[in-house]
Amino acid sequence: MNLKKLQAMQAKLDEAILVKKTPMTEEERFNKTLVALSVEIAEIANCAEHFKFWKDNKGKIDRGRFSVIHIFHEEELVEVEYTEDSTGIQYTDWEAYKLTLVEECSDALHFILSLANQVDFEINGIGTHFKIADDVDSLEKNFLFLNHVIGLADFKHFHSDLEMIIDVFFIYINQLGITTKELEQAYYDKNKINYERLENGY
Repeated sequence: MNLKKLQAMQAKLDEAILVKKTPMTEEERFNKTLVALSVEIAEIANCAEHFKFWKDNKGKIDRGRFSVIHIFHEEELVEVEYTEDSTGIQYTDWEAYKLTLVEECSDALHFILSLANQVDFEINGIGTHFKIADDVDSLEKNFLFLNHVIGLADFKHFHSDLEMIIDVFFIYINQLGITTKELEQAYYDKNKINYERLENGY
């Protein structure tokens, strides 16, 4: 995963966003970005639904992006549902869920990269600073810990907090079945969409 390239891309995107927005102090921007990250982490959990012990069929699909189509054979509905995106490509429900989830993860990565840039922190690796037993801790425990660290983050002393956020974030998404390769590609795809949104006055 080319984190140096991703940080540079995020810096360029943030610069394009800030030109069009109301000026704010560095600390105000930092705190708003922290809130945005916390919200995105919650959206990842809400998409994965791992905490929903009351639900058997877990995993949300972005119905704004994918629509359900039914497969018929000899005019009878086959008991298999597929989803189709705006390009007409068909996916199984599992594939559509995975694409939805990895996009949510890429949204969080955007804000992690932005925070790193805001405090001049170069991300040199993943899992190199803070160790946690990802094979022991549950998804719920890692989610709660991640939000705890985000909540304690301080603008003036953020480097050690950011190291923990990065490591636990990657442990969490790995537990969800997201690879760094999938995440990186999703980042590139969403980065392009973000520029399109800027051009359209998002």
